[in-house]
Amino acid sequence: MRLTIPPSPPQRLAAIVALLMLAPVAAHAADTRFGLDADLSHDTNVNRAAIGNDERSDDILAVEAYAARSFRLSYRSGIVVRGGLRLREHREFGDLGNGAALGRVAYRFQPSPGYTGAWIELAGTAEALRYRDSAMRDGTSLAGSVSIGKYLTDRIRLGAGLGLDEREGKDGALYDLSTTRAWVTLDYRVTPGITVYGSTTRIQGDQVFTANDPGTQSLLIPYSEAIVADPAFARAFGGVPVTAYRMQATALLFEAGVNIPVTGGQALDFGGSWFDSEADQGGGKYDGATFRIGYLLRFR
Repeated sequence: MRLTIPPSPPQRLAAIVALLMLAPVAAHAADTRFGLDADLSHDTNVNRAAIGNDERSDDILAVEAYAARSFRLSYRSGIVVRGGLRLREHREFGDLGNGAALGRVAYRFQPSPGYTGAWIELAGTAEALRYRDSAMRDGTSLAGSVSIGKYLTDRIRLGAGLGLDEREGKDGALYDLSTTRAWVTLDYRVTPGITVYGSTTRIQGDQVFTANDPGTQSLLIPYSEAIVADPAFARAFGGVPVTAYRMQATALLFEAGVNIPVTGGQALDFGGSWFDSEADQGGGKYDGATFRIGYLLRFR
């Protein structure tokens, strides 16, 4: 399946976010929540190398603190507004350490009443990124999505959606990215507390590959929209910057995990994801996996 949502400029996504935030929230404020998420992950191909010999792995520690407030608009609809700060640290490639300010607003409507009634959600997100020593990655991103969800039973929840992401790099064109997403999710509550989950996502649009091998570079160069020397991974290649290529590609992302409550508002989350991306032209490709353990804390 090829997505047909046309790319939009960042201004259009900004309008989507603004419209959602200007929705009538004068109705009853239902809930305010605070939380802290921390996770340690291992990425087997952090540089998205297009050849196995160039792949480099890294361990990443991320911590995010956030506040969220929900508003009930009617018996069947509501809005959730969330803002947060995130810090991410890389063990091997310290230049990729970054901080981000994040915001999200979502409007959810349930057309028909009942626990198993389907719901529709419109959401917009905004993110500002600043890296320790990789200015080409600094910038902002905006995203809009529409999704549907439904409890098939009191244990099984199914969801699907379409999204559009726009990222604008502050320095150079390598990370000026426009992508569309289509996904399906499935959650299964094994016990009253433990939930296993999985998802499949298809991403179409601008993606960044790296390659040092001349043969692989010959596949990427003719179809690349931006070619840049990236010093962030130089220490892994004898001090020589790798070459990064922005090009049109299609990626598949598979994720599975389990969420286990500990006590009160605390939980552990274990997960893994597998990604496979192939350029739309020329035959360039990369793949890899990430494995994660997370700690979630919810409090008011």
